[in-house]
Amino acid sequence: MSMATGLLMRVATTIHLPVAYLASLTLRGWAGVVLGLAVLYLRQISTLSKSGKDSPCPPFGIVFRILYGLFGTQVAELVLGRMLHTPEDQPQAEQVGGTTATTVGDPELRVMMVPILGGAFGGNYSFLVWDENDKDRRAICVDPADPYPVLRAAESAALNIQLLLTTHWHFDHSSGNATLRRKLGPSLQVVASAEERGRTPAVNKRLQDAEVLSLGRLRVRGHSVPGHTKGSMVFEVFNAEAAPGAPTVAFTGDTLFCGGCGALFECSAHTFHASLQTLVQRLRPQTKIFPGHEYTEMLLQQACQRNPNNDAARSKLQQAKLLRSRKQPSIPTTLEEELSYNPQLRASPQELAMLCGCAQDDAPDEPTSMRDALLRQQKRD
Repeated sequence: MSMATGLLMRVATTIHLPVAYLASLTLRGWAGVVLGLAVLYLRQISTLSKSGKDSPCPPFGIVFRILYGLFGTQVAELVLGRMLHTPEDQPQAEQVGGTTATTVGDPELRVMMVPILGGAFGGNYSFLVWDENDKDRRAICVDPADPYPVLRAAESAALNIQLLLTTHWHFDHSSGNATLRRKLGPSLQVVASAEERGRTPAVNKRLQDAEVLSLGRLRVRGHSVPGHTKGSMVFEVFNAEAAPGAPTVAFTGDTLFCGGCGALFECSAHTFHASLQTLVQRLRPQTKIFPGHEYTEMLLQQACQRNPNNDAARSKLQQAKLLRSRKQPSIPTTLEEELSYNPQLRASPQELAMLCGCAQDDAPDEPTSMRDALLRQQKRD
């Protein structure tokens, strides 16, 4: 008996399958047992929210739960990587609508937006962040899910990537981690939230909520924001020697978009609502927000359809359309702008669940005023 067969028989005995039955199985029967055990395993490791007890969102179905578990395995990463990653010696596939890599910001806090993964996930961005006054050209990289376009962008700007930040474990944000660590060496610090529970590839530094990292004059503060995933983290970056009141930047992954927010996969609407409030309370109104996807036009169109009187959303939508017609990113946005038109930032937990596509049975709570939080923040500043 092989080691694998012995292991399967021990597992089967644990779940009360008779050994005599297993011994009588044909090859096809064994294949069925293995498939069944694999399905049970994927269901068990799936981190989808299992209950709607504190949220209007209904529980996810068993099929989606199993597929979500599969999505988090190395097998899925390998298969999707072969299908979607840009080969090292080939140019990157164009994003939907086309996007040009664009650099913004003051010399002490530069940000390059690198379009990645073509149109596979609706237009992803990776980011390179650096201080022009750093003679060593040290840089921070955020969510390099398509590694070779990011490496080429860093080379074109003569940057030395030393710190890699991962906003959450999903393939379209973390799947380039292992390649970058292999290419750049073990000294590369690969960072994710301490709450991500080992699902992010190649991580060697787990960041606690509000913990700060340093790279030259640049500082990175992590904000734990469970909602889209349990371990989602927003990374706020600033220059410690910049002038007082100089803008900071925040990389929000799939937590906060221009005009919307990410899907509720692993947490309740109440948890996600609390995370959005945390961002409003902690970030400055002028903080430049860099989401992980080019979803601006779609989300602002939805916001205008829901509320035709949302003048701020209509104005921002026109700006976004103009930028996209020039193949330029529609981001960054600012926290202050988002508070003026983003419906998810102005919603109660029940309303947030509805906006994220969940069924709504109960009457909504009174809307929570995040504008009050912004005003309090402005007074502190």
